[in-house]
Order: sequence, then C-alpha cells, then structure tokens
Amino acid sequence: MDIPSAKITPEALDDLFTLKGKNVMVVGGGGGIGRGLASGMARFGANVALADINPAALESAVQELKAFSDAKVRTYTVNTDDESSVEQLVANAAADMGRINVLVNAQGFNVKAPAAEFPMADFDKLMSVNMRGVMMCCKHFAAHMIAQGGGKIINMSSIRGARAALGGNLAYCASKGAVDMITKQLAVELASKKVLVNAIAPIITITPMTEERVKAEADRYAKVLANVPMGRMGTVFDLIGPAVFLACKASDFVTGTILYPDGGMMAFA
Repeated sequence: MDIPSAKITPEALDDLFTLKGKNVMVVGGGGGIGRGLASGMARFGANVALADINPAALESAVQELKAFSDAKVRTYTVNTDDESSVEQLVANAAADMGRINVLVNAQGFNVKAPAAEFPMADFDKLMSVNMRGVMMCCKHFAAHMIAQGGGKIINMSSIRGARAALGGNLAYCASKGAVDMITKQLAVELASKKVLVNAIAPIITITPMTEERVKAEADRYAKVLANVPMGRMGTVFDLIGPAVFLACKASDFVTGTILYPDGGMMAFA
C-alpha cells in the first residue's frame, strides 16, 4: 500500500496555484466563456492555445488575451462534429507545443423549444456539440495525456445537468447531464493513468451570447434568481478561479468532481 508523506514543506506550497510552463488547450476558445477561461490560464502563467470552428472568433479572442499575457497564443480551427478534425487538432497542437497538460472543453450550443414540439434536427445538433464533441475531445486528448504521463481535463457543464429548468431546455439539460457522467466515468477510468477529469457547472452566466436573451426574458430569469441565494446571475469572472484551481497543482487529488459556481443554488433549490 502506497502511504504518502504527511509532511508539508514551504517549497511544496510555492507553486500550488501557478500554471507557469503548462500548456493549456481551450476548445471553444472563441466563445465568451472559453476566452475568459483562457485569459485566466494565461494570467497564471500558462501557454494557451485556442481551438474553435469560427476563425473570426479566434482572432478576436487572441486580441483580448493580449491584455493578460505577452505570450504567444496559438489558434486552431476545429470541427468537433468530425472525429478526424479532432484527431488533427491533437496532432497539430502536440507538434507545436509538445505536451498538452490541460484540456478545457468550453464549446457549447443551445436551442430552446417546447418538449412536445422539439425539432429533432435541433436536438441532434445540440447533442453533437455539447455531448458528442466533448466526448471526442476527451477521448483523443486523454490518449495523448496517457502517453505523456498524465494531464487534466476540465469540462464545462451546467447546473442544468443536475437540475431541471423552466420549459424549453429538454435537449440542453440532457446534454449537460451526459457531460457530467462522461466526466465521472472518465475520471474513474483514467485515474490510474494520472489523467484527472472534472467539470465546472455554473448557473446562467452573462456572456455576449446570453446577455440579450436575459434582457429580453427578464421575467423568466427573475424566477430563476428566486432560487439563487446570492441573488445574481453568474459572470465569466466567477468561473476563472475554479478553472485555474482545477488546472493547477492545488487540485492534484481532485477528480470526478462537478464544481458548482452557482451562488448557492444547488444547496437551496
């Protein structure tokens, strides 16, 4: 039986929360949450790469990241609905950066419709982006990490993976529930390979994509806030600390966890 040392040294604490020298890949890095998490990783010392299906969004994200780090930000175009595209992303990133220490799956898509009328084409697209694409990125980056001796995977989930929502969210809730179980199953399978897998599951988070919807449906979201003890929506800034924690040495004994930056909603609702 392997019994770790109980001794804590000052030196061991020095690099608990640094990402200096770590290579981080953010898939969905062109989106509001993806570029926000990338900025936090870069600020804590990581070498950051962004992958997205939208080249224009990638370029915009790179410009934003210049405020947080002088390091070069690599970008890659990827279609996570195409397994060969995901495989090529891993190969290209490994060739450019060497070892990928951390994968962040921040890609996401949502469409709302009443459950009894949900268009199956929309359902299929949402599940492809939110669940199948995440699984394929986990699959191929995990294989790379196993070969390199370990790594960390952080999946963006949602409180809706564990809590049902007001009408229209059948596909989204199903997709995030799947992400939660993908996270947990991978964590169990990969723990012995030193690949740690966790997820961050926030409440509604204000991004350029969600801001207008929240304003347009103020009454609907006021009902949501009634179940949030802290009484406000989440922000991308609220997600950066949890993401950095899950990426750095401080979380080296954490795997299979769904972390909820939710203002207390999971404890209350």
